[in-house]
Amino acid sequence: MSSKVNFSFDSVLGVYYAGQVVSGTAELITERSKTIRSIYITVNGFVETRWQESVEKPGADGKLIKSLETHTATEIYYSSDKYVYGQSGGSQLELPKGKYVFPFQTTIPPQAPTSFNGTHGQVKHEVTLTIDRAVRYNNTFKQCFTVILPNDLNVKPELLQPLKRIEEKTFWWGSIFGGNKPMVMDVSTSYSAYVPGQKIHFHLVLDNQSDVQCQDVKVRLFKNITYRGKSNDQEQLKSTEARIADKHCGEVDKHNKAQFDEYLLVPPTTPTTLGDRDPIRVSYTLRFIAKTFRLHGGGDLVVDFPLIIGTVPLLGSADDKGPGQKPNGTNTNGSYRPLAEPIFQEDVSNEHFESNTFKPRYPVYLFDGQPGISNGAGAAKSSVPSLYPKAVDTPPAGPVQYTPNPVSPAGKPSAGEAHKMPPYPVQAPAAAVAGATGNNFEVLGFSIPPGYQPTPSAPADATGSIGWK
Repeated sequence: MSSKVNFSFDSVLGVYYAGQVVSGTAELITERSKTIRSIYITVNGFVETRWQESVEKPGADGKLIKSLETHTATEIYYSSDKYVYGQSGGSQLELPKGKYVFPFQTTIPPQAPTSFNGTHGQVKHEVTLTIDRAVRYNNTFKQCFTVILPNDLNVKPELLQPLKRIEEKTFWWGSIFGGNKPMVMDVSTSYSAYVPGQKIHFHLVLDNQSDVQCQDVKVRLFKNITYRGKSNDQEQLKSTEARIADKHCGEVDKHNKAQFDEYLLVPPTTPTTLGDRDPIRVSYTLRFIAKTFRLHGGGDLVVDFPLIIGTVPLLGSADDKGPGQKPNGTNTNGSYRPLAEPIFQEDVSNEHFESNTFKPRYPVYLFDGQPGISNGAGAAKSSVPSLYPKAVDTPPAGPVQYTPNPVSPAGKPSAGEAHKMPPYPVQAPAAAVAGATGNNFEVLGFSIPPGYQPTPSAPADATGSIGWK
């Protein structure tokens, strides 16, 4: 190993809201001297989409020829460069071996979109340290961080309205036996919008008057993603749908009626996209399904609702007991019980764009059995928590001392520190967050020639020679 970089963010877990200042340090450790021109740190945010589709186009002889067409789009939201060693286009310098600690800081634009990682695109916010080599290829070290665009559900009062619908379906199977009565579904929820960690309480009545058995009543939450791209100056769209939550309520026999008062828990997931023309747009569908045999004809009885996922819950929704039930969490003065600050958990989705395996973290609220925040006599007057992440019961990391170009000899590792690190970015597991004393991310680096295509990540215990530069 020749060089590595430890990135440390001033925010817990490297989570920021749009409009905040992202800051931290990059600790460069090099075990041998290098000939360089400069070292600079870049903080940027951008969106990128890309996918391929098979198309048929007429060839020279007029016959249709199949080919792959690539649709792509890129937009940079912000980017800042800061030279921390040497200068741009400067003369060659000798970088002695040792440890160097460089600070970085920039302001995230107020409308910067939420971090996202999907199959056909990504919204990426990252810090990059680049060693501009005089002779060899540049050394580049990168670390992603999470940015969240606040989506306060209380801004739109109409989201307090419940979702409610009655749908029915008939089956040709019943007409064979001289009857054709319908299967009727009456379903409702308490609100039109929720946050991760919240229970979607629903009231469902299935009146099965038909001669067809309902095998199962299912409730599912789907994440709908629309990607925008261009090919030959023509805009193209790519839509995907992924199930992120599922509930099985049970079967309903023919000529029977059943009532279900259940809930579906919203997992850690991307907030609903606020813009209509974003290159990547995220929306959600709450689907109620009465599953039937296909042989009976007509298919399943399905009721869909558009659902909004935000970052700040509706006022009073923490006391929701279900549609039509009066909440019992109000105080004598008419205010609602306060909520604890959200925690930040990794996205429940396993999708990722190409080689980017970073999982953004999203705010998750703990509604059941969580005491309100007590900050004195006048505390907890509002149930809307702070928009900014806080380190609860976690001591802040001590400040890192640095000078403009600090250099210290590289010490030999002790016997207790002799362990092999994998040659790729490593992120601390979520289970170790509670006892963590800092927010460090280590990135190992090596020279990469232009056009190099990365191979899949190796396991943590991988061995072998890498050929460090």
